[in-house]
Amino acid sequence: MKICIVGLGYVGLPLAIQFARANVTVLGLDVDPAKVDLINQGQSYIKHIPHVTIQSVVKEQRLCASTDFSRIKMVEAVIICVPTPLNKNREP
Repeated sequence: MKICIVGLGYVGLPLAIQFARANVTVLGLDVDPAKVDLINQGQSYIKHIPHVTIQSVVKEQRLCASTDFSRIKMVEAVIICVPTPLNKNREP
């Protein structure tokens, strides 16, 4: 199965990693090319997600990221993770 997660922030990226660890092929889409480049290089931009976690699923070709939303046609399911406003304690 191949899924797409739209939005690779603090909700979308961990969700993408969990699906990838469960042997689901994940296409991550985001409008931020810097995030996409970091993921594809196996780097984390979220402090509680270690680089090695992303490196392993990228190396296994279970997770790839893109800014090309036309690739959404290649998946069987789409999960949308929109930005959530946070309070001063970083709670939704």
